[in-house]
Amino acid sequence: MDATLALSEGGANTLMQRLISLASTSSSSSATFGPFTVGYSVSVALAGGTVQLLDAPVNRVRVNGINVSGSVGVFLTFDLGNILPTICIPPFRVCVTIPFVGRVCTPQVCITWPSVTIPLTLPYSANLSAEFGISVASVGPNWEIDLLVFPFTLSVDLTPSAPLIIAAVQASVSATLGSIPLIGPLIAGLVNTVIGALTPLLSGVLAVISGFIDTVLGLLNLFSLTIPVPLLTFAKTQAFLPAGLPMPGDPEVDMTIAALNAQVVDQELLATADFA
Repeated sequence: MDATLALSEGGANTLMQRLISLASTSSSSSATFGPFTVGYSVSVALAGGTVQLLDAPVNRVRVNGINVSGSVGVFLTFDLGNILPTICIPPFRVCVTIPFVGRVCTPQVCITWPSVTIPLTLPYSANLSAEFGISVASVGPNWEIDLLVFPFTLSVDLTPSAPLIIAAVQASVSATLGSIPLIGPLIAGLVNTVIGALTPLLSGVLAVISGFIDTVLGLLNLFSLTIPVPLLTFAKTQAFLPAGLPMPGDPEVDMTIAALNAQVVDQELLATADFA
Protein backbone atom coordinates (compact mmCIF):
# COMPACT_ATOMS: atom_id res chain seq x y z
CA MET A 1 0.00 0.00 0.00
CA ASP A 2 1.15 3.55 -0.70
CA ALA A 3 0.06 5.09 2.62
CA THR A 4 -1.02 3.92 6.09
CA LEU A 5 -2.90 5.78 8.80
CA ALA A 6 -3.11 4.35 12.33
CA LEU A 7 -5.82 5.37 14.79
CA SER A 8 -5.35 4.32 18.43
CA GLU A 9 -8.09 3.28 20.83
CA GLY A 10 -7.81 6.71 22.44
CA GLY A 11 -8.31 8.42 19.09
CA ALA A 12 -11.23 6.12 18.25
CA ASN A 13 -12.76 6.93 21.64
CA THR A 14 -12.54 10.67 20.89
CA LEU A 15 -14.28 10.20 17.54
CA MET A 16 -16.97 7.95 19.05
CA GLN A 17 -17.66 10.44 21.82
CA ARG A 18 -18.46 13.06 19.18
CA LEU A 19 -20.92 10.68 17.52
CA ILE A 20 -22.46 9.69 20.84
CA SER A 21 -22.87 13.27 22.06
CA LEU A 22 -24.84 14.16 18.91
CA ALA A 23 -27.15 11.13 19.19
CA SER A 24 -30.58 12.09 20.47
CA THR A 25 -34.13 11.66 19.26
CA SER A 26 -37.74 11.42 20.37
CA SER A 27 -40.92 9.71 19.25
CA SER A 28 -44.45 9.15 20.46
CA SER A 29 -47.27 6.63 20.27
CA SER A 30 -50.55 5.70 21.94
CA ALA A 31 -52.64 2.64 22.73
CA THR A 32 -55.67 1.50 24.69
CA PHE A 33 -55.32 -0.88 27.62
CA GLY A 34 -58.61 -1.87 29.21
CA PRO A 35 -60.14 1.28 30.75
CA PHE A 36 -57.01 3.34 30.03
CA THR A 37 -56.13 5.25 26.90
CA VAL A 38 -52.40 5.91 27.07
CA GLY A 39 -50.39 8.39 25.05
CA TYR A 40 -46.64 8.42 25.54
CA SER A 41 -43.66 10.29 24.14
CA VAL A 42 -40.10 9.09 24.63
CA SER A 43 -36.91 11.14 24.44
CA VAL A 44 -33.51 9.44 24.22
CA ALA A 45 -29.98 10.82 24.59
CA LEU A 46 -26.61 9.05 24.79
CA ALA A 47 -23.48 9.81 26.80
CA GLY A 48 -20.26 8.17 27.93
CA GLY A 49 -18.91 4.82 26.84
CA THR A 50 -15.38 3.55 26.27
CA VAL A 51 -14.03 2.12 23.01
CA GLN A 52 -12.29 -1.20 22.58
CA LEU A 53 -10.79 -2.15 19.21
CA LEU A 54 -11.02 -5.88 18.46
CA ASP A 55 -8.30 -7.16 16.12
CA ALA A 56 -8.99 -8.87 12.81
CA PRO A 57 -10.49 -11.31 12.00
CA VAL A 58 -13.10 -10.07 14.52
CA ASN A 59 -12.42 -6.56 13.21
CA ARG A 60 -14.94 -4.71 15.29
CA VAL A 61 -15.30 -1.60 17.42
CA ARG A 62 -16.86 -2.34 20.80
CA VAL A 63 -18.25 0.48 22.94
CA ASN A 64 -18.89 -0.42 26.58
CA GLY A 65 -21.04 1.45 29.09
CA ILE A 66 -22.99 3.83 26.87
CA ASN A 67 -25.48 5.62 29.09
CA VAL A 68 -28.97 5.79 27.60
CA SER A 69 -31.16 8.28 29.42
CA GLY A 70 -34.26 10.35 28.86
CA SER A 71 -37.82 10.62 29.98
CA VAL A 72 -41.23 9.25 29.11
CA GLY A 73 -44.14 11.68 29.05
CA VAL A 74 -47.32 9.70 29.77
CA PHE A 75 -50.91 10.90 29.49
CA LEU A 76 -53.42 8.43 30.92
CA THR A 77 -57.08 9.03 30.20
CA PHE A 78 -59.42 7.05 32.39
CA ASP A 79 -63.16 7.09 31.54
CA LEU A 80 -65.00 6.65 34.82
CA GLY A 81 -68.14 5.77 32.88
CA ASN A 82 -66.48 2.48 31.93
CA ILE A 83 -66.65 1.19 35.50
CA LEU A 84 -69.43 3.24 37.12
CA PRO A 85 -73.13 2.66 36.47
CA THR A 86 -75.39 5.55 35.63
CA ILE A 87 -76.76 7.04 38.84
CA CYS A 88 -79.96 9.06 38.82
CA ILE A 89 -81.57 10.83 41.77
CA PRO A 90 -84.27 9.74 42.37
CA PRO A 91 -83.75 6.39 40.60
CA PHE A 92 -87.17 6.57 38.92
CA ARG A 93 -89.37 9.35 37.61
CA VAL A 94 -93.04 9.39 38.46
CA CYS A 95 -95.28 10.81 35.76
CA VAL A 96 -98.99 11.62 35.89
CA THR A 97 -101.43 13.16 33.51
CA ILE A 98 -103.23 16.23 34.88
CA PRO A 99 -106.34 17.48 33.16
CA PHE A 100 -105.89 20.71 31.29
CA VAL A 101 -102.12 20.54 32.03
CA GLY A 102 -100.93 17.36 30.40
CA ARG A 103 -98.24 14.90 31.41
CA VAL A 104 -96.13 16.01 34.38
CA CYS A 105 -93.09 14.13 35.77
CA THR A 106 -91.09 14.48 38.93
CA PRO A 107 -87.61 15.99 38.41
CA GLN A 108 -84.62 13.67 38.11
CA VAL A 109 -80.90 14.39 37.98
CA CYS A 110 -78.50 11.85 36.41
CA ILE A 111 -74.77 12.01 36.98
CA THR A 112 -72.54 12.04 33.91
CA TRP A 113 -69.18 10.55 34.88
CA PRO A 114 -66.18 12.49 33.60
CA SER A 115 -62.98 11.28 32.02
CA VAL A 116 -59.87 11.83 34.10
CA THR A 117 -56.55 12.66 32.42
CA ILE A 118 -53.33 12.27 34.39
CA PRO A 119 -50.05 13.63 32.95
CA LEU A 120 -46.88 12.03 34.27
CA THR A 121 -43.16 12.24 33.53
CA LEU A 122 -41.07 9.12 34.13
CA PRO A 123 -37.28 9.52 33.89
CA TYR A 124 -35.13 6.51 33.05
CA SER A 125 -31.46 5.62 32.67
CA ALA A 126 -29.67 2.45 31.60
CA ASN A 127 -26.27 1.35 30.30
CA LEU A 128 -25.64 -0.74 27.22
CA SER A 129 -22.70 -2.05 25.23
CA ALA A 130 -22.69 -2.28 21.45
CA GLU A 131 -20.40 -3.65 18.75
CA PHE A 132 -19.88 -2.13 15.32
CA GLY A 133 -18.58 -3.68 12.15
CA ILE A 134 -16.03 -1.75 10.06
CA SER A 135 -16.42 -1.14 6.33
CA VAL A 136 -15.09 1.18 3.64
CA ALA A 137 -17.37 3.05 1.24
CA SER A 138 -16.82 5.33 -1.74
CA VAL A 139 -19.15 8.31 -1.31
CA GLY A 140 -18.88 10.94 -4.01
CA PRO A 141 -15.52 12.75 -3.74
CA ASN A 142 -14.66 11.01 -0.45
CA TRP A 143 -13.74 7.67 1.04
CA GLU A 144 -15.44 6.78 4.31
CA ILE A 145 -14.56 4.33 7.06
CA ASP A 146 -18.00 3.42 8.33
CA LEU A 147 -19.44 1.73 11.38
CA LEU A 148 -22.58 -0.43 11.35
CA VAL A 149 -24.01 -1.61 14.65
CA PHE A 150 -24.76 -5.25 15.35
CA PRO A 151 -28.19 -6.07 16.86
CA PHE A 152 -28.40 -5.37 20.57
CA THR A 153 -30.96 -5.44 23.36
CA LEU A 154 -31.57 -2.66 25.85
CA SER A 155 -33.11 -3.50 29.22
CA VAL A 156 -35.17 -0.59 30.57
CA ASP A 157 -37.70 -1.60 33.21
CA LEU A 158 -40.35 0.98 34.02
CA THR A 159 -42.71 -1.46 35.76
CA PRO A 160 -41.63 -0.40 39.29
CA SER A 161 -43.39 2.91 38.49
CA ALA A 162 -46.81 1.20 38.31
CA PRO A 163 -47.73 1.84 42.00
CA LEU A 164 -46.78 5.52 41.59
CA ILE A 165 -49.07 5.82 38.57
CA ILE A 166 -51.91 4.09 40.42
CA ALA A 167 -51.50 6.56 43.30
CA ALA A 168 -51.64 9.49 40.85
CA VAL A 169 -54.81 8.09 39.23
CA GLN A 170 -56.46 7.57 42.60
CA ALA A 171 -55.59 11.11 43.71
CA SER A 172 -57.05 12.54 40.52
CA VAL A 173 -60.24 10.45 40.87
CA SER A 174 -60.67 11.55 44.49
CA ALA A 175 -60.27 15.22 43.49
CA THR A 176 -62.74 14.83 40.62
CA LEU A 177 -65.47 12.84 42.38
CA GLY A 178 -65.01 14.30 45.84
CA SER A 179 -66.75 17.49 44.75
CA ILE A 180 -70.04 15.65 44.14
CA PRO A 181 -72.33 16.46 47.09
CA LEU A 182 -73.09 13.71 49.59
CA ILE A 183 -72.10 10.65 47.57
CA GLY A 184 -68.86 11.93 46.01
CA PRO A 185 -66.38 10.76 48.68
CA LEU A 186 -68.09 7.38 48.98
CA ILE A 187 -67.99 6.76 45.22
CA ALA A 188 -64.39 7.96 45.01
CA GLY A 189 -63.41 5.43 47.67
CA LEU A 190 -65.13 2.59 45.82
CA VAL A 191 -63.59 3.57 42.47
CA ASN A 192 -60.12 3.83 43.96
CA THR A 193 -60.48 0.32 45.35
CA VAL A 194 -61.17 -0.90 41.82
CA ILE A 195 -58.29 1.12 40.41
CA GLY A 196 -55.93 -0.34 43.00
CA ALA A 197 -56.56 -3.76 41.47
CA LEU A 198 -55.36 -2.52 38.07
CA THR A 199 -51.66 -2.42 39.00
CA PRO A 200 -50.87 -5.58 36.95
CA LEU A 201 -52.52 -3.96 33.92
CA LEU A 202 -50.40 -0.82 34.28
CA SER A 203 -47.30 -2.99 34.61
CA GLY A 204 -48.15 -4.32 31.15
CA VAL A 205 -48.54 -0.76 29.86
CA LEU A 206 -45.11 0.17 31.19
CA ALA A 207 -43.58 -2.97 29.70
CA VAL A 208 -44.87 -1.87 26.29
CA ILE A 209 -43.37 1.60 26.78
CA SER A 210 -40.05 0.04 27.84
CA GLY A 211 -39.98 -1.88 24.56
CA PHE A 212 -40.84 1.32 22.71
CA ILE A 213 -37.67 2.92 24.09
CA ASP A 214 -35.66 0.16 22.40
CA THR A 215 -37.50 0.92 19.14
CA VAL A 216 -36.76 4.64 19.45
CA LEU A 217 -33.06 3.87 19.82
CA GLY A 218 -33.22 2.29 16.36
CA LEU A 219 -34.18 5.73 15.00
CA LEU A 220 -30.69 6.99 15.83
CA ASN A 221 -28.29 6.63 12.91
CA LEU A 222 -25.64 5.36 15.30
CA PHE A 223 -27.84 2.42 16.32
CA SER A 224 -29.63 1.84 13.03
CA LEU A 225 -29.17 -1.67 11.66
CA THR A 226 -29.22 -0.36 8.07
CA ILE A 227 -27.50 3.05 8.08
CA PRO A 228 -23.67 3.07 8.17
CA VAL A 229 -22.21 5.89 10.27
CA PRO A 230 -18.99 7.58 9.05
CA LEU A 231 -16.17 7.40 11.60
CA LEU A 232 -13.44 8.82 9.34
CA THR A 233 -13.68 10.61 5.99
CA PHE A 234 -10.87 11.13 3.46
CA ALA A 235 -10.96 13.23 0.30
CA LYS A 236 -10.14 11.00 -2.67
CA THR A 237 -7.86 13.70 -4.10
CA GLN A 238 -4.88 14.53 -1.90
CA ALA A 239 -2.35 17.34 -2.47
CA PHE A 240 1.39 16.60 -2.00
CA LEU A 241 4.45 18.85 -1.89
CA PRO A 242 8.07 17.85 -2.38
CA ALA A 243 9.82 16.56 0.74
CA GLY A 244 11.97 18.99 2.67
CA LEU A 245 11.86 22.66 1.75
CA PRO A 246 10.13 23.05 -1.61
CA MET A 247 11.94 25.25 -4.11
CA PRO A 248 10.17 28.37 -5.34
CA GLY A 249 7.84 27.42 -8.13
CA ASP A 250 7.58 23.76 -7.09
CA PRO A 251 3.93 22.94 -7.72
CA GLU A 252 1.86 20.68 -5.53
CA VAL A 253 0.98 17.33 -6.96
CA ASP A 254 -2.56 16.02 -6.72
CA MET A 255 -2.94 12.27 -6.33
CA THR A 256 -6.10 10.18 -6.15
CA ILE A 257 -6.76 7.47 -3.60
CA ALA A 258 -7.82 4.60 -5.84
CA ALA A 259 -8.48 2.06 -3.07
CA LEU A 260 -8.84 2.14 0.69
CA ASN A 261 -8.88 -0.67 3.22
CA ALA A 262 -9.47 -0.62 6.98
CA GLN A 263 -8.95 -3.21 9.70
CA VAL A 264 -7.95 -3.46 13.35
CA VAL A 265 -4.36 -4.61 13.97
CA ASP A 266 -2.70 -4.59 17.41
CA GLN A 267 -5.65 -2.63 18.83
CA GLU A 268 -5.22 0.13 16.26
CA LEU A 269 -7.52 0.98 13.38
CA LEU A 270 -5.30 0.87 10.30
CA ALA A 271 -6.39 2.55 7.07
CA THR A 272 -4.21 1.65 4.07
CA ALA A 273 -4.50 3.45 0.74
CA ASP A 274 -3.39 2.90 -2.86
CA PHE A 275 -2.80 6.01 -4.97
CA ALA A 276 -3.48 6.17 -8.67
